[in-house]
Amino acid sequence: MIRFVKDRFRRSEAGGVTIEFVILLPLVFYFFFLALETGLWSAREIMLRRATNLAVRDVRLATGSVPGYDAMKALICERSVFDAGCIENIRIEMRAMPIADWADLNGAAPCVDRDEDFDPANGFLPGQQNNLMMMRVCRLFDPLLPGTGLGRKLPEGSDGTYGVRVTTAFVTEPRG
Repeated sequence: MIRFVKDRFRRSEAGGVTIEFVILLPLVFYFFFLALETGLWSAREIMLRRATNLAVRDVRLATGSVPGYDAMKALICERSVFDAGCIENIRIEMRAMPIADWADLNGAAPCVDRDEDFDPANGFLPGQQNNLMMMRVCRLFDPLLPGTGLGRKLPEGSDGTYGVRVTTAFVTEPRG
């Protein structure tokens, strides 16, 4: 009896494709979701860059006063396609950069810490006319698939979020 069963399993090739399917399907899904997460991250970065540049254009060509921190956050968020939770998850740093005594901005743009109840000092210093201004924006996003592929490698926040950062420079036009 045992010999009969043993010979039958040895000769039968039924189910051989199932083993390949079980091994390769997770690998195919992994690369599919990796591409999906990468595409979404790229779209978020492009849309944040576009929204920041449109808001900077308003500031650069403004004939009135430069908007404050909350007004600048609102300008960027109303032009962003990914606007769900934008005001709470965006942080802006803006300062005048002296041309004669250039000093690079150190480190990455700071992001919002969702665990804190207050917004610490953010370095938002609007400049005067003809100043070279450097603006850095960081927006937090939740990964689409936090445990797989890029969603596992990107998170930097304590709550599993990752920051999309944009840097832009402009000269404030003279008013008059």
